[in-house]
Amino acid sequence: MNKSMYLNTGIASLLAFILLLIMNYTWPLTEYSLNDVLLNNVSISVLEKESLIKLIGINYALDTVFIFSWIGSWIGIFLHFKSLNINLISVCFGLSLLGALLDITENSISFSLLTGNNKNVEGILFIHSIIRDISFWLPMVASFMLAFIMPKTKGIGFILLKLTGIIGILFAILGMYIQFFSVFPYYWFMLWFFAATIFLFENFSKRVL
Repeated sequence: MNKSMYLNTGIASLLAFILLLIMNYTWPLTEYSLNDVLLNNVSISVLEKESLIKLIGINYALDTVFIFSWIGSWIGIFLHFKSLNINLISVCFGLSLLGALLDITENSISFSLLTGNNKNVEGILFIHSIIRDISFWLPMVASFMLAFIMPKTKGIGFILLKLTGIIGILFAILGMYIQFFSVFPYYWFMLWFFAATIFLFENFSKRVL
């Protein structure tokens, strides 16, 4: 893996981190959830719904860019460990890639429900919840596996990837199923891409052209 690849994938990883930070503040804050709107559990005006669709549309557009930067970050991690002949890195990369693709699917389903007039909303939301959970689980499993197959190296990036891939995931899993910890999975993704950024830039600084 050449120096420019570390730089490019490190930038992708940094972009993923920044976009997650931005999206944390751009998601519309309402007294009701998106599911409440989709299930007609709340009564909102046409203008309120149009505003909600616009804000969520912007968020999903940012999320699409995030997904591409997510893939770019993992390409850097994959190529680095592939060059070290770590065979299971292909499995890790495949799991994370599939998680990214499912994230796009999840967004598409949500937005089509919000803008369309679907009759079987409850059934579609059930499928959506399964896709959402799997899109979280796959990159988490990939990161957990990576934490154990990484050969020990010096650097803060290695330590951060290790900690995020093991201890961080335990808290993220709690957040998926316990409401009190519900923000943890989102913050786990931020921590993971921050760690990946440090790791890739550290390796960039060690390489020569």
